[in-house]
Amino acid sequence: MLAATQILTLALLAPPSEAAKPASFGLPRDEEARLGAAPADGEKAKFVPGKGLEVKSKDGRFALATSLRFGFMYSYKNDPTLSDGNHNNFEIRRFRAVLSGNLFGAKNKYFLQLAFAPREMDVRDGVVHGTPVYDAYLQFEQLRDLTLRIGQYRVMYTRERNIADVNPLLIDRSLANSEFNVDRDIGLDIRSEDLGGIQKLRYYAGVFLGEGRDYNKFTDAGFMYVGRFDVLPLGLFDDYDASDLWRLQKLRVSFGVAFAYNDRAKKDRGVLGSAPADGGSTNYQNATTDLMIKYAGWSLEAGYLWRQGKRNPGSAVDEDGVPIAAVAARNGQGWLVQTALLIPRTRLEPALRYSGYRGIGVTSMPDRDEVGGGLNYYFFGHNLKLQVDYFRNFAPGLVREGGDLFRLQIQAAL
Repeated sequence: MLAATQILTLALLAPPSEAAKPASFGLPRDEEARLGAAPADGEKAKFVPGKGLEVKSKDGRFALATSLRFGFMYSYKNDPTLSDGNHNNFEIRRFRAVLSGNLFGAKNKYFLQLAFAPREMDVRDGVVHGTPVYDAYLQFEQLRDLTLRIGQYRVMYTRERNIADVNPLLIDRSLANSEFNVDRDIGLDIRSEDLGGIQKLRYYAGVFLGEGRDYNKFTDAGFMYVGRFDVLPLGLFDDYDASDLWRLQKLRVSFGVAFAYNDRAKKDRGVLGSAPADGGSTNYQNATTDLMIKYAGWSLEAGYLWRQGKRNPGSAVDEDGVPIAAVAARNGQGWLVQTALLIPRTRLEPALRYSGYRGIGVTSMPDRDEVGGGLNYYFFGHNLKLQVDYFRNFAPGLVREGGDLFRLQIQAAL
């Protein structure tokens, strides 16, 4: 009796044989092959600096690249508006892990970027206020002129913000970018990196929640609608990289225009910023135009940004029950101009930047300027580089009363 029980138990626990599998019913043709295992091609596995270790299946339907990106920064800041205006800091500026590739076909792409540096996870007083998920999206490229991207990622609005985080010309982006960019959000867009196949046009058109990254609640706010168009009259090139590392032998130019409308934005800069004290929202119109030129190691980037908002006052009250007055929208304009030159036959690149913004009409946005420059040394392109820069930040006409910022950073990408 014991032996029979043991045999029955083993029979129940054993995995079913191929012959014992239930017969399928109504499966599409080749469905088992489509959903089955795809053996990896060990001979095609390779390491690409900046993109990491790449592995593909033998049939090319699946691919996975894993990479790490990190940087360490020392900064000194002198702010005369503070009583203890001199500050030193040394930090892990970036620490990113990236997974990317394709699945179930070469034209079905995915991208996941996790960020673990304290600044990136919004760590304040030892408390984490953000998640590590920076980017997470799927992209379907079956149609050249109608590619679909869906998920959380950088919105295609300003050129400077969409230059990869490891590729800015100087250690950080401009003062104008910090005020006017719409950053990352959750949504979808349609796009073409080569509209019409003529290698001179690009477009992007999308709809987003308008609440920024990490948002996971129901909201009564409206959506954000974004469109961008790029014209490259002399042909495609790497115009979303601030430096001309390849020292192009022919002049290349890229013009871009974009518009964004953020309906009932909950923050004072739209996707970014703080919630107005009165608890209301703002309908923001945003517009920008920009330019990128590259030739023989020289690069020039310029941009103009504009924003106009209409406040929707809230009903918040103070501790005495008195309604809190609505603050004006951050209406204004901004600009940036930056240029750099890779010194011939060296890996050394000096760079300069001027940026600023001004309020327009009734506004809560102050007026600020920054001017400065830096020096980059590319050991192995953007994958291993040393950067140093200095900036003076001041109110218009008050250069002597401004603050100083000095930074030194080393950055690597595997």
